[in-house]
Amino acid sequence: MSLPSQPRVVVTGAGSGLGRALCEELARRKARVLVSDVDTPSAEETALRVTQAGGEAHVVNCDVTDVAQVEALADTAIRVLGGVDLLVNNAGVVSAGAVGALPLAEWKRVLDINLWGVIHGCHVFVPRMRLQGSGHILNIASSAGLVYVPDLAAYNVSKAGVVALSETMYVELKASGIGVTVACPSFFRTNIANTGRYADETLRTLAVRMVGSSRIGPDVIARKLLSAVDARSLYSVPMADARWGWRLRRMSPSLFLRTVAALDRTARAWLLRRG
Repeated sequence: MSLPSQPRVVVTGAGSGLGRALCEELARRKARVLVSDVDTPSAEETALRVTQAGGEAHVVNCDVTDVAQVEALADTAIRVLGGVDLLVNNAGVVSAGAVGALPLAEWKRVLDINLWGVIHGCHVFVPRMRLQGSGHILNIASSAGLVYVPDLAAYNVSKAGVVALSETMYVELKASGIGVTVACPSFFRTNIANTGRYADETLRTLAVRMVGSSRIGPDVIARKLLSAVDARSLYSVPMADARWGWRLRRMSPSLFLRTVAALDRTARAWLLRRG
């Protein structure tokens, strides 16, 4: 069962990137959207785009690491929208560095936003969706939650946790009429690499160049994710590289790890060639 016409939607991390693209795509469905972000001016820009595209937008400043603020976000959704048809737990950050090199403060920041932010959203909104007897939750993880690469341990752990949470909820909520989709895209063009935090500049350069070289923009990913929501699919893995990596990891974990090591060497050599 697809989303209803003029769906009532809450999107966290909606000020830029995939969050903004999802808001714009939902606006084309005449959605009523709570545009949530810690950066209010960016959220207001997204809200303007939503209204220009034919939707309705309301801006709410919300730090997803603070469960009280997420509770307030849910209360606002009920008051302003009358309910929630789709919750998008999208807020996220990236940090890169080897285990022991990436400061523990960065581990905490990544887990607080990427994992606890999603936990807070699910914990707060699921009871409200149970009461209304419907709804869908789209948790934005990453291909890093399915296939794990070096120097991204904190990010990998956070996204793997989101996948595990989503799989658990899918079973728990199925009988209640509430759907769950977990999104696991790989590289596409956003600003997340530029705003990330890195243990050394080599990692920053590699991340920025790999994300910047992608030919796929967030608008394409947004459409694919909403199609998965419409289909009530648990997994949305929109890129072929992530799908093949996931299959290889399940089929032959040892071969997968050898392949990852080889690809890591190739990526670093490519970076050195480009200077």
